[in-house]
Formats: sequence, structure tokens, C-alpha cells
Amino acid sequence: MGAKLIQFGACGFLCHPALTKRGAARIVKSLTAGLCSAVPVLAIGGNHASDRSGLILANDALLELAGASSLEGAARFLCSELGGCLEHLAEAAAQIEASIPATLEFPFGTEGARKRATFYCYRLPGSDPPLLAAAILDIQACCHGRGKPAGAKATPRGEVLAAKQKSQAQTRAGAAPGAGLAAAELRRLKAELRELSGILEIASDGVAVLDVEGRILKLNRSGEALLGVDQHEAAGKPFTSLLAPESRRLAQDYFDGLKLTPAQMLLNEGREVLCLAQRGGTIPVFLTLGRIGLPDGGRGAPPRFCALMRDLTHWKKIERELNEARRLAERASALKSDFLARVSHEIRTPLNAILGFAEVMANECFGPVGNKRYKGYIRDIYASGSLVVSLADDLLDLAKIESGKMEFEFASIDANRVLSGCVSIMKPQARRERVVIKLCLSPALPNVLADERALRQILLNLLSNAVKFNRPGGCVTASTAFADSGSVVIRIRDTGIGMPEESIGEALEPFRRLAAAQPSVGTGLGLPLTKALAEANHASLTLRSKEHEGTLAEVVFPPSRILAE
Repeated sequence: MGAKLIQFGACGFLCHPALTKRGAARIVKSLTAGLCSAVPVLAIGGNHASDRSGLILANDALLELAGASSLEGAARFLCSELGGCLEHLAEAAAQIEASIPATLEFPFGTEGARKRATFYCYRLPGSDPPLLAAAILDIQACCHGRGKPAGAKATPRGEVLAAKQKSQAQTRAGAAPGAGLAAAELRRLKAELRELSGILEIASDGVAVLDVEGRILKLNRSGEALLGVDQHEAAGKPFTSLLAPESRRLAQDYFDGLKLTPAQMLLNEGREVLCLAQRGGTIPVFLTLGRIGLPDGGRGAPPRFCALMRDLTHWKKIERELNEARRLAERASALKSDFLARVSHEIRTPLNAILGFAEVMANECFGPVGNKRYKGYIRDIYASGSLVVSLADDLLDLAKIESGKMEFEFASIDANRVLSGCVSIMKPQARRERVVIKLCLSPALPNVLADERALRQILLNLLSNAVKFNRPGGCVTASTAFADSGSVVIRIRDTGIGMPEESIGEALEPFRRLAAAQPSVGTGLGLPLTKALAEANHASLTLRSKEHEGTLAEVVFPPSRILAE
């Protein structure tokens, strides 16, 4: 027969080679999942029954019962004098009505003894020759008081009719077919249904079951509390009647689209609607609709739908508070930027005069100063004025970046070229401080998308700090690298005084000067401004440092800012 193995979940089935997986699934589906996974199951007849036995499907449990490893072996056992039930099943397939389950008893032999087996039989509709699926529910020893000696061959037709009458009598009396395993499976399904119903009732979202016209069939407790209506009061009403008038058209179009195009469920993003509140007003709700299948398994009845309603009142309140906080923050930032711009302008005018007069006096343009001390004071005045101008510029730049008003000209930039230029600018200062600057450039570094002026300021600030907070005889290494992740990394490493790891965050805050830092001029704006400029160029600035061991600063441009050649 050359059977093939088809797997359905944890159950394996040997099938006739001409039987498709879809056909096998149709047979298995005619029996409950509990039966197929727990008891011997077989199928006979149909278009694929090409031999006398007619066996076309058997599960693992049946093969074990028959002591066989193939479909042919199972068929031989069921046709033998010992098994002896396949012929009775074939006659039953021709006699019982399609789509109406029947519980039948036939002679069956196992373990060398003649017994009787209870079969749960289901004839699939639309099959000619008849196709019968059967599950063995119970096997018992023959009772001699039934009028037949043990081992006597029964009349197949008489047994089928008697068993059919017995099954119908059980059905009329309320007994379920297959009282053993089938009843246990029914109890399990009922318990599972109770659990799901309990979960539905304690769910915080409102859930309504709708018919094909959008009328409410069921409503859970959260739905009753949300909408302010009783389930019995809402039953039969269109679900759109519980929405605010301005939301009804939106919800109805959403429902109609789901009915016409079930595939829309794959892109189901829900809708924000307004529900009518019990005491007036409206409640913001996020509505999600979905098809929940056919109540009778798909035999002609209309589908049902589920409406999931989530109260957005709390989230809308948080959204309003966040929007108000953002508005206030943006207004404060704009006021700060405006204030700094005005202060910068007002400071620059007198400072330019101070710097100009100081420079004239230092150069003795109109005659000698006379006392050398005065010349030193003049140089101090000029240096202090220059520092104030630098502070005003840095403050203004920082405010512009924070408010998003600074203009950048993003272009393809060679980071190696910019870093080399910055190192050349810093070398005179490094010689004065007796610090060595080394340059190590990656030869295959791709260009980055950045503002060249901002990138130059970032690198000059980092190089200046590396020299300023170094020791005589120290070293600064400036390098570039193309990381495996696709990022471009610019590193500035020094062997200076460093700082504790817990102080790195403090160093990145404006106007914060670390106590461990050596006395030197500065405003405390260098690193915060550098970090802001890096982020404005969609890069990141990270610092790693240890006290007395030096600092490593890394500017990383992500792959999205890398330009391929």
C-alpha cells in the first residue's frame, strides 16, 4: 500500500498514499481532538479505498493495538478472524446516516481473546463510496448472557441495526455518544469555557460580541461599567448607538470594511472613538473590531464579531499634561534663548570697546605706558574681556542648539582631514604645555554627513581639554576608526589627570567645574557645548576616565550618517 505518515500536532497518522493532507485533516476534524489524541482511530472507504480492506487511515494508538507497524499490517489484523471488525465497519458505513454520529458495538479480538469493542462512528457527507471515520472508545470481554456464546460470529447487519437503535435511544435519553472518553473531553471543554468566561468578566477592557448587523449579543462587566448600560438593556442594539454622533460614521465604516474584507484583520490598527457617558458627556475609547469565527463551525450561519473597547480617559489626561509641559518647556527655552541673545548683544558692545582700548594701550600706539606693571594689567584686562566674549558666544550657541534654532549645513565631510587640521591648530599650545600630540588615521574611512564647522569645534574642544588637563611630558592620541558595526569613531585619548567615573555626568553639565580639576581658565561650558553639538549632528559623545590615568573621548557617527563611496 506504501502508506505515508502525516502529523497533526502530537498525533501521527499513517495514510493511503493517494490521500492528501487536506483529506486526512477532514477525516481527523470529524472526530474531536480529544478522541484523536487518546484512543485508536481509523478511517475506511471513500475514493482512496482500492483494496478489499478499505483501510485508508490509522493513528499510532491503532497500530499499537494491532501490533503492526504499517497500514497493511493493521488492515490484515482488522480483517483477520481475531480482529474481525473491518467488515462490520464497512457495512455500517453503508447504513448509518451522514453527519449523524453513531455509537456501535462489534466483535473485536485482542490479546488472544474474543471481545467486543464500542466504536464512535461518523460518516462524512458527500463521499461515494461511503467514507467512515471511527474511534474505539472501549473494549470489553464478551458477556455470555447476551444470547450468544463467546467467540460466535454475529450477523453484521443485525448488530449494526441493534447498535444504531441503542445509540438513538441513548441520544433521546440524553446520554452522549462515547460516554467514557467523550464525556471526559466534554467536561474538559466545559471547564475551559468557564475559565475563559471568568477571564472575560474580570478583564479591564470592555468586550462586546456582535452579530453580522453590528447588534450587541453579549457584553462583559467592564463593558457595562464603561458604557453605563446593563447587558440585557444593550442586547439587540447597534453598537454604534452607544457612541457619540460624531464617531458613529467612523465606527460603522470600520465595521463594514471588516465584514467585506476579512483580510483587513491583518492590518487592524483600531480606531479612536467617543462613547456616550451615562451622566452626559463623552468618554474617549480605543475601539478594535475583529471576526471571531462562525458559531456552527462554518455550515451556513453568519459570522460573529468582537468589539474591544479600552478607556483612554487616563491616557488622554497624561497626554494633555505632557503637551502642556512640553509647551511650557519650549516657551522657557525660547525665553532663555531670547534673553541670552539680548545679553550677548548688550555685553559685546562695551566689551569690544574695552578690548580695543586695551589692545591700543598694550601696543603703546600713543606713547609708552611708563610702568611695566600697568602693561601686565592691560594684558590681564584683554584676556579677561576675551574670556567674557567667549562665554557669551558659548552660551548663545548652547541656547540655540537646545531651542533648535542653530542652523547647520550638513555635507559630506572627510573626518580624517578635519581631525588633521585641528591637530595642527593645537600643536603650538601643546608645545607650550610640553605635551605630545600623536595622530593615527584610518586609511579607508568613509565620509560622514555632518556640519564641518560644528565638527571642527567639537574636535578642538576635546583636544584643548586633553592638552589643558594633561601633565608635562604627557601624550594625546587623536585617531579615527571604521567600526565593525558600520559606525565612524573619532577618539581623543590623553594621559592626563583624569577624573572619577562617577564625576563624568557632572562634567557634562553646564557651569560645573570638578574639584579635582587643576586650576585653569575656563567657563565650564566646553563639554556640555561639545555634547550638544555632537547630538545636533546625530552623533554621540561618550567619555571614559579614571583618576590619574587619563580620559578617552569618543565621537561616534552611526551607520545612518555614513556616506558610501
